[in-house]
Amino acid sequence: MDKTTMDVLMIEPDKEPYIKKIPKNLDSLRELVGNTEIEVFVYEDALIVYDDKALIRGLSVNRYIDNKAIRGTFIITGNDGKVKDFADITQEQIDKYTQQFSLEQEVECEF
Repeated sequence: MDKTTMDVLMIEPDKEPYIKKIPKNLDSLRELVGNTEIEVFVYEDALIVYDDKALIRGLSVNRYIDNKAIRGTFIITGNDGKVKDFADITQEQIDKYTQQFSLEQEVECEF
């Protein structure tokens, strides 16, 4: 098992979620969301990584999570609960979050 990379779910504005294999380090996460200042929060059984300064940078809303507007690209990773660290996203999580954050679901949520 390769411990230097991990599978994540990428959620980019106006695109369907997709899986990406990335190096397992903070620099890779920062690069993918487009800023060195990132925020990480636990969401259900996963971790959400996003640009902490996206609003200030004028990025548009990508998706809503629990009524919170997430701007710019964000990443969903697995959550290694033992050490509270990033982990591969599981197939079950991929299926769940791909459906939850599909563009079709977002359109249905808009007023």
